[in-house]
Amino acid sequence: MNPAPPIEGGRPRARGRHPRERGPAPRTIRPGRVLDLLLHVSEVLDTVVDPEVAGWSVLVAFTAGEGLGFNRAFLLLAEGEELRGWFGVGPRTRDEARKVWTEMRGAGVLPLSRLREPDHAAIESEQRRHAATLAALSHAHSPECNSWRRAFIGRPNHPSACVRHWSAALESRDLAVVPLMAPGRPWGVVLADNFVTHAPIHRATLEAAETLAHYLRAALERTQLLQRLQGERRQRIVAEHATALLETARTLAHDLKNPLALAGGLARELVAAPPADRETLMRQLGIVAGAVSRAEQRVGELVEGLANRADGIALEPVEVGGLTDRVAAAFRPLAASRGVRLLCYHPARPVVAAAAAASLERCVENLIANAVEALSDRGGEVHVAAREEAPWVRIEVADNGQPLPAALRADPFAGGVTTHRGGSGLGLRSVRTLAEAMGGRVEYDEREPGWARFTVVLRRWS
Repeated sequence: MNPAPPIEGGRPRARGRHPRERGPAPRTIRPGRVLDLLLHVSEVLDTVVDPEVAGWSVLVAFTAGEGLGFNRAFLLLAEGEELRGWFGVGPRTRDEARKVWTEMRGAGVLPLSRLREPDHAAIESEQRRHAATLAALSHAHSPECNSWRRAFIGRPNHPSACVRHWSAALESRDLAVVPLMAPGRPWGVVLADNFVTHAPIHRATLEAAETLAHYLRAALERTQLLQRLQGERRQRIVAEHATALLETARTLAHDLKNPLALAGGLARELVAAPPADRETLMRQLGIVAGAVSRAEQRVGELVEGLANRADGIALEPVEVGGLTDRVAAAFRPLAASRGVRLLCYHPARPVVAAAAAASLERCVENLIANAVEALSDRGGEVHVAAREEAPWVRIEVADNGQPLPAALRADPFAGGVTTHRGGSGLGLRSVRTLAEAMGGRVEYDEREPGWARFTVVLRRWS
């Protein structure tokens, strides 16, 4: 079967107008080879996640001798009102072409065999190598471009200003123009020619080029979407990390406030009215030292990534009565200086909860500090109680100050609500986080008139 004649505006072109040089371009390609080529390229594009690799893969298929055999090929993409040069493959001059093709023949290189393992450095180098040509190809698309539907051969006298510009920029007499259309306007265009060999461009080659170009568009849209999704995911992760860091810092500041306020308040009391006996002085200094030690511990937890995060917390038997006694004893001098009476109740027998001692201490410390603060301007009482209600252990902190404001009462543990009683709300949120991490919960109620009560509920150790 004779190959289809070259086409030029629908008329056969006379053969022999240009001297031909030996290169990778075949005169025509068999249908079987076209199918093999399309299958190979489509399989490669299925695994590509980088737009530049997708562009390189398809343009190599345009220019490889075992592909469509063009001497060079370029991809332009629509940006606003312009078709901008984006990627190019092939030699830039005839001398370069002869040298490259000779080396490839000598080494037995088949470019299509390299598509499955792209060399990213070589692809970047190819892009830089063609940068000047791609810039020269960029051109505002003319109204004639909007009517393009099929691939065609463009020449220097073509009615479209775009085609005339591209033919001049490439010094090309016969230029394969493969448009990729969006609704009503170009999406992009692939340009290819045989500027060295002057091999004719057959209709079958143009049809195969159209199919490859559509494969390329689909791959670019997919990879660009994937890159955008990955970029959004990275931004979301950065934002989440920033938010987590901010919340950790805010929680640390809140957690440091309690022991530092305790140490500072008691230290000021000692300066203003030093106790007469050494035993009392040493006991109060011990309380100050203990508060500073707890502040140091909070900083250590932040360094270890544990502040306000109780993931993977290890539970152990914790005797709740003794723990509440210790925390209440630490706050009692400060409470007394503010006219607040701090009382602690628990059964004589041990009340043991499944908890982490440091985390439970933070919970009780936060709740007592909030209660004392709520009464600082008026005096009153704070009651701390440990109760056992199988299978639960309840640690209650109640005060007879004002009830929570309506804004905080709906969800006291949400955080972000600034009130005199709840402060920033971060302490209550930290209490809920820690309680839930220990397999428990935290509750708020006003079931006794005149009293506001927070309760940490944990499972009894068994």
